[in-house]
Amino acid sequence: MRLKKHQSITLAVLFVTTLAFVGVIFAGIIMAAMASSDTSPYQVSFRNYQITATPYQPNSFANILEDGTIELIPQPVLTPTPVPIIPVGELPENQLNILMLGVDDFGANNFRTDVIILASINPKYKTVSLISFPRDLYVTIPGYWSNRINTAWALGGFELLAQTFEVNFGIRPDKYMMVNYNGFKDVVNSLDGIDVNVTEELQDACETDPSGWCILEPGEMHMDGGQALWYVRSRKTTSDFDRNRRAQDVVMAIFRKAVNLNMLIKVPELYGLYQEYVDTDVQLVDVLPLLPIASSLMNSDNIQRYAVTPDMVSNWITAEGAMVLMPDYYSISNMLNEALYRNE
Repeated sequence: MRLKKHQSITLAVLFVTTLAFVGVIFAGIIMAAMASSDTSPYQVSFRNYQITATPYQPNSFANILEDGTIELIPQPVLTPTPVPIIPVGELPENQLNILMLGVDDFGANNFRTDVIILASINPKYKTVSLISFPRDLYVTIPGYWSNRINTAWALGGFELLAQTFEVNFGIRPDKYMMVNYNGFKDVVNSLDGIDVNVTEELQDACETDPSGWCILEPGEMHMDGGQALWYVRSRKTTSDFDRNRRAQDVVMAIFRKAVNLNMLIKVPELYGLYQEYVDTDVQLVDVLPLLPIASSLMNSDNIQRYAVTPDMVSNWITAEGAMVLMPDYYSISNMLNEALYRNE
């Protein structure tokens, strides 16, 4: 059935809004967790505070001597090796790769992008691949030697972050969408809640149960904005990798709800949230060619989930004593080849 002009524009707005949801959720994961924790070592706001050095945290690369002093185990000097660029001809035609970035506050451009997701939209296969990158990944930043990947934007904006991806992973993002976490609850509530497929049991402290402790069993659960926020930010009993998995559970739920054609009546409200919380260079003309795949995203099998996992990194302590994650570029490259449909 051929869509009328106003219907095409409405679907385009919905599609842009749907992409914005992903960034909002991932921003909510990290930043809302920081805001709710008295023990978080991170600052929630980047306004008017003095930067402090990351405290030394010994792990398997250090020995604690009898007198209590710490001795670093000698490590090889890091020599960054550029990763070969993936030729355009080896990727599907018209593939669009958008960096989705989560920050606490747009501020004066001195923030860190603590949530980094590469969303690869593939019209040929009618799928979207979501690829998560840890914020502590220690990478080559062109012109600045090596540092955590979440520092690249502050040093040179999207252009430098795109170069960083190109040098370290062989793929240069086409566009970006940057969001702060303020709209997380509003977005979920504007959808009248979401149905989340809880993939693993979660036990953690909460405020909604008189006991102060909540337990979620695997299965589908309807969540409002507050419940979804608790689900993705719970941090006392789980790891960062677990939280990333739960975040993807929520992203999947939002995609399923947002691409449902019944949500068209909410486009004005959702687009208002999008404008308020998203900074992006994605234009309507970029989205229009992608409309034919919108209906296919109602099948969750067409939203594919990837991430840099613990077996793709190793712990590393920098000369300054900061704990970072050293990437295994070979393993990450294999994962990206699959996620981006290289040579298929």
